[in-house]
Amino acid sequence: MKTILTAFFAIIMTAAAIAQTPERPAVSEKPYAMMQRLALLEGRWSMVTEMTEDGGQTWQAFPAAEVDLHLRHKGMILAEIPADTTSPGFHMETYISFDQYRNVYRKAAIDDVWGIMDMYEGAPAGDSIVFTNIKSGTTFPVGDGVWRNFRLTLELRSPVRMLHIEKSDDGGASWQKAFRITYTKQD
Repeated sequence: MKTILTAFFAIIMTAAAIAQTPERPAVSEKPYAMMQRLALLEGRWSMVTEMTEDGGQTWQAFPAAEVDLHLRHKGMILAEIPADTTSPGFHMETYISFDQYRNVYRKAAIDDVWGIMDMYEGAPAGDSIVFTNIKSGTTFPVGDGVWRNFRLTLELRSPVRMLHIEKSDDGGASWQKAFRITYTKQD
């Protein structure tokens, strides 16, 4: 009987040890905490993208699409993945992480048209994070010697939020409205 009880307690203690979440290394604490601020964005979202060519006076809407947002990589990255990439149009995957040494969020955006991995850095601003790709230099040409930058203002709200995208053709000296994306939570 004693042998059976000893074996039983050994199994219980092993199961309890396996079930415990290991402590996060100290170096992971700050980036993990900063990424947890984005946890409210997890889930499936319907997104409607609109474009303007006249500084925001008129907007042209594109068909709605669905995206899934999830914290991955032990909660250290927020991934936004299109639910359907077979439909016509422009599809983009994005990944956000936090660089604790430079105290900035980083966003990588990869589309299925140009295939360029655009890199952004951003910081919290109220209930948003404002990103630009100025520092990374991941611009693209729009004319003779003219290169386009973007500034993204990501609202941290649920169940409806916006992503405002502004363009600059003068290295960030001035910004004009370009796109806005309305996200509505589905689950």
